[in-house]
Amino acid sequence: MKIAIAGFGALGARVGVMLQRAGHDVTGIDGWAAHIAAINTKGLTVTEDDGSSKKYFIPVMTPKEVTGEFDLVILLTKTPQLDRMLTDIQPLITKQTQLLVLSNGLGNVEVMAKHVSSQQIIAGVTLWTSDLVQPGEIHVTGTGSIKLQAIDHADITAVVTALNEAGLNAEVSDNVVEAIWHKAGINSVLNPLTVLLDANIAEFGTAGNGMDLALNILDEIKQVGDAAGVNVDVNGILSDLSNLLKPENAGNHYPSMYQDIQAGKRTEIDFLNGYFAKLGRENHIATPFNALVTRLIHAKEDIERVKLAKQQETFEI
Repeated sequence: MKIAIAGFGALGARVGVMLQRAGHDVTGIDGWAAHIAAINTKGLTVTEDDGSSKKYFIPVMTPKEVTGEFDLVILLTKTPQLDRMLTDIQPLITKQTQLLVLSNGLGNVEVMAKHVSSQQIIAGVTLWTSDLVQPGEIHVTGTGSIKLQAIDHADITAVVTALNEAGLNAEVSDNVVEAIWHKAGINSVLNPLTVLLDANIAEFGTAGNGMDLALNILDEIKQVGDAAGVNVDVNGILSDLSNLLKPENAGNHYPSMYQDIQAGKRTEIDFLNGYFAKLGRENHIATPFNALVTRLIHAKEDIERVKLAKQQETFEI
């Protein structure tokens, strides 16, 4: 299968390597020039938890450089950039191309529907993780899975087969919206709190009131979900959080928001805690914890970007 991965950062690169190893024709699409140059000149270095590393050679280009047509486009770009990415890669998409979105956050399907037919859209959620060490190098830890669902009852058998040939543990869900909210609940805890506590996932688990903070956030999400007609299984999310704290799963991982903050990038907070706070306002539901976390992360973004600006002298604000 000819596959493009739009958003070839830490997770996109990991998924791309797994698909290439399974024999698929993979092309990476990204906008980070240094990352693209490093991979295209020296290969992508993948380091495992045991310290072993291996290089993989996958062509990576900017959206406007890629040509050809693809059977599958996997969208792993940051949610705030999804609309722009879909606009830029429109020439690559035929009526037969299927698009699987695995980006974090809520509202992705609505963005995709502006660009392609609902018959082409596959909504998904993944628990795979990866860390970007430096341009052209990722550190992979633990295992994961993918749940996916065709939005308009299209046949996605070939997509599921391709993913599972790569060991990505994909399964079809009959309620992927609930699964997306479930993942968003996990991310609304781990992403901002690891940033604010300056911790990886396992270190967050050692915080005496960490799970109390998690429950405060999740209780609000549950109330918003009830108003939106989405069942939010708080106990199930807490159970998954407990499993993710283990080093053999994702305990040694720094979530994507932590990595974005360190790189001076804007985060997806408005599509996680900020999105839930927005839904709360619209439905007259108080969400003080999610609203406060959103404001604190935006403040942290500004602080880190100013620090980097002083270090680099040239910086895009």
